Amino acid sequence: MKRVLIIALVALLIPVLASAGPKMGIFFDYEKMSASPPAFTEFNMYLYLYDAPYYVTAIEYQIQTPSDPTHALFTITQVILPPEASIDMGSPFEGHAISYYPPINCFTEGFHLMCSYKGGIMDECWNNGGALADYLLVIGPNPVSGSLQGTYAPDNEKFPITGLTSVLCPEEIGTEEESWGAIKSLFK
Repeated sequence: MKRVLIIALVALLIPVLASAGPKMGIFFDYEKMSASPPAFTEFNMYLYLYDAPYYVTAIEYQIQTPSDPTHALFTITQVILPPEASIDMGSPFEGHAISYYPPINCFTEGFHLMCSYKGGIMDECWNNGGALADYLLVIGPNPVSGSLQGTYAPDNEKFPITGLTSVLCPEEIGTEEESWGAIKSLFK
């Protein structure tokens, strides 16, 4: 019995440990990682880092679009750097590195803005009569270094970052909130 209990606890602990550590993703609004913007209209996106207890001095990453490797259906028209950004090299699609001085204090709880973007989609979302559905924006490793990482003060030591996936034009199934009595009445 003890063995079964220990195995069950370890099985439950593995996903928690796997999700620990610094994470970075594209958000369309605070804590919102999906959006259905209209086609040919510029919208805002934010690259946030969280769960990174460091004074961050640099990050490097790449935005990948697995279903559209040439980015024909999605574009970034502008990269907007925060005031702490001192140097940026590359581009989000080809591999982007940004350094910060003074370092960004990520010890505080919450999301920390690394940069923001303005972008657009070249087709309407499926729910607006278009063909674009479940368009993934994946934060992956910078191809130059081969890693998704950051550095922190005072000695610019490296730390790994887990890249998150955002979705443009998510294919969702709508549901209505009903009481249990209303649901039971459907089967009388």
